[in-house]
Amino acid sequence: MKEYKTFIPYCIDSKIIEEQSDYSLVTLNIEFFGIQTSFTTKNVIKKNESIEMDLIEGPFEKFKSSWRLQEVDQQTTNLSFVMNYQMRNKILEMAFKNNLKSVSEAIVRAFKSKLD
Repeated sequence: MKEYKTFIPYCIDSKIIEEQSDYSLVTLNIEFFGIQTSFTTKNVIKKNESIEMDLIEGPFEKFKSSWRLQEVDQQTTNLSFVMNYQMRNKILEMAFKNNLKSVSEAIVRAFKSKLD
């Protein structure tokens, strides 16, 4: 998570607030089309299965996302990402919503390339 800024699009910094065996609290600082903001999530981790992210604080009215890993065989794993959100800042929400597909695809590609 400390390395997010080196490979996740739009992430300019990340900080682990707390780390336990089954969850972590992480703050991400992002810049999206010239707008900088940060948010903190609780990430519940099931090793080699999933990561569930729930909002602690940030520009979202609500935010929940999940990463799912499904092993196909010893050399192949399917990775899926689902995100549900509503932002407080309507300008940021419009910019994000208009580019959601490309942003999501870029984030998934970044994680896949990191796993390879």
